[in-house]
Amino acid sequence: MIRLIVLKRTKPLRYSRLTTVTISLLAGILLYTLILGVIGINPFLTLSIISSSFVSSGVIKDFIVLTILGYALLIAFKGALWNIGAEGQFYMGTIPVIYLTTILFYTREPVSIAQSIGVIMCSILLAIIFGALWGGLAGIIKAYTGVDEVPVTLIMNYIAYYLVNILILGPFQGKYVYGYKRTDLIPEPYQLSIKVQLTFTGNPVIDAALSFIRELMIYGWWLLALLIVIMAVWWFFNKTSLGLKVKILGSNPEYLVTTGSSVKKLTIITFAISGGLVGLMAGLYVLGYLLRLEYPIEGQTAGYGYLAILVAWLSLLDIALVPVSAYIIASLTNAGLTQSAIPEVKQALQQAGFAGAEMSFRWIMVGSILLTYSVLRFLSDYEIRVIRR
Repeated sequence: MIRLIVLKRTKPLRYSRLTTVTISLLAGILLYTLILGVIGINPFLTLSIISSSFVSSGVIKDFIVLTILGYALLIAFKGALWNIGAEGQFYMGTIPVIYLTTILFYTREPVSIAQSIGVIMCSILLAIIFGALWGGLAGIIKAYTGVDEVPVTLIMNYIAYYLVNILILGPFQGKYVYGYKRTDLIPEPYQLSIKVQLTFTGNPVIDAALSFIRELMIYGWWLLALLIVIMAVWWFFNKTSLGLKVKILGSNPEYLVTTGSSVKKLTIITFAISGGLVGLMAGLYVLGYLLRLEYPIEGQTAGYGYLAILVAWLSLLDIALVPVSAYIIASLTNAGLTQSAIPEVKQALQQAGFAGAEMSFRWIMVGSILLTYSVLRFLSDYEIRVIRR
């Protein structure tokens, strides 16, 4: 009789973490290229698009979004609380923003600077609160019922989808949308993007640099928020007792009990902080890019909440590596989007019977990376022994 026993390694494998991340990325890209190659898409075209995406200015927006969301999930993951609900927390954060800007303070006339700043600040603050409440609710369920947080937060994502969709079709339906199922456009005084006009020179190198500068200027407010988030997260984990308790929660929760700390209370607070950061990004995203919500809401943000899980995992929960991980995922995601728009790719997918599935293929790459990472991470932490009896 043969038995397989899984044992936790007493010593982690040398270089295992860096090796795991590297192999996961390479395996994901390789599998994605092979699958598209089988369909009939030239592998060199796929690899060329992937490599060029790393130097494309188009990744700036996704990089900022995924970095902030990655930090939000890192806070929960440090406490061994697997918050898979960033998608739902994100959309819950959009609710107060749309209500304030397109209903309560909607205007088609110029407004004072004080009103403009006031509405924007209140929108962001309420987005943070709504995200924190939705995240905190998952924490309450986890703390007081003991139900695993993964299915809970996943289900709450769909509840948020349906709730926001109902609002778009009901009270949030715009007055100036000509029958479309969407909200009104956020008035210009409440928009948070910066309009930039640059004259390109015709030199590809200089124009590429100008494109990066232009994108950084357009999302200047987001960059400011990102810098604040990075400093706040670092301060939280290195200078506060609450951050220390969150780290202990992830490694030795029994110790917290012996010191008199409430694990339940800490669980709820950690989820709320994580959800609040997601809500912050939701507010910035609606005010600075989306500018309105449309039905169905699920397709509005390219699954940022799920991509952020990959960002947090690939960063190895290291604060300094979250931006690096976010840039890689943003580049790979943009490569998938770029490739899906190429006529040769569309034709190959149509001939293979996958017409209309262009946007879904990028998830193959993301899923492959995540699957490989999970398997390798498990093998680096545990060993499997075969015992014969």
